[in-house]
Amino acid sequence: MLSYFKLIRPVNLLILAVTQYLVLFFLIRPIMVLNQCDIVMSQIDFALFVLSNVLLAAAGYAINDFYDVKIDTINKPSKNVVINNIPAKSANTFSFVLNGIAVALGFYCSYKVGFIKLGFLPLVVALALYFYSLKYKRQLLIGNMVVALLIAYSILVVWLFEFFALKTDAKVFAAMMNNFSVISNFVIGFAVFAFLITFIREIIKDTEDIEGDQADGCNTFPIKYGIPKTKKFILGFIIFTMFLLAFAQTMLYENYLIASCYLIVVQGMYVFLAIKLFSAKEKSDFHFLSIFAKMIMIAGLLVTQLLYISF
Repeated sequence: MLSYFKLIRPVNLLILAVTQYLVLFFLIRPIMVLNQCDIVMSQIDFALFVLSNVLLAAAGYAINDFYDVKIDTINKPSKNVVINNIPAKSANTFSFVLNGIAVALGFYCSYKVGFIKLGFLPLVVALALYFYSLKYKRQLLIGNMVVALLIAYSILVVWLFEFFALKTDAKVFAAMMNNFSVISNFVIGFAVFAFLITFIREIIKDTEDIEGDQADGCNTFPIKYGIPKTKKFILGFIIFTMFLLAFAQTMLYENYLIASCYLIVVQGMYVFLAIKLFSAKEKSDFHFLSIFAKMIMIAGLLVTQLLYISF
């Protein structure tokens, strides 16, 4: 059982669950409370919604390890539990079961918010993760884009489900209509930054794993263009993200001063990432950068709490 627990990356799943709770209760709900309204999704329904997304991610990790056995034999032979502890067939079955439960919960939550078609979203995510593991991650930038888009989706989908839940209560929906753009701007902003830091981290991970990926015939950016050009490519995205952060700071400064000032800390973390990037040479250096990129992602989540204080 412990091996299956390791297979699904519990720390990453916890970050996903916390992120979705922060988006709803620290970003969306405070704006609603300002208008004497409250979220329509019940605590139980939202917990099931989060569980559905967590199970999708868990299934994705399981199927990814199933297809990455050859790569991980070189890149991280001691960490892939499919190599060491779990039969490949069992990992595949485990992924299928998790996806089945996740999709069923997705349709249930869609029914509860009054728009059953939303239930197809978990199915699309499950298929995207499957094909990512099967072939997308081996194609130039496509796998990186898929992962980054799915992380952004995990933020956007919280507002999407709550929006349709609001439509089931005409009184609350009418009271909130003038604030939909405000909520959407905040949620989209977080999704964009989540996309960018995830994309940066995925390229860094490809650089870290270049040896195993090359042996498996992958066509990642570092393999195709080399590490020096990859560093410049990553730097370009870091600079672009920092410009967007500066824009966000100016937009937040007047009404959300604490959050605006805190983004200076996040900017500093990006500067440190860029400096360490150009001194990186060994596999361990890129591993550190990958971990630090995740720390930036977590630091970005703290903005929701500072916004909550400011609302």
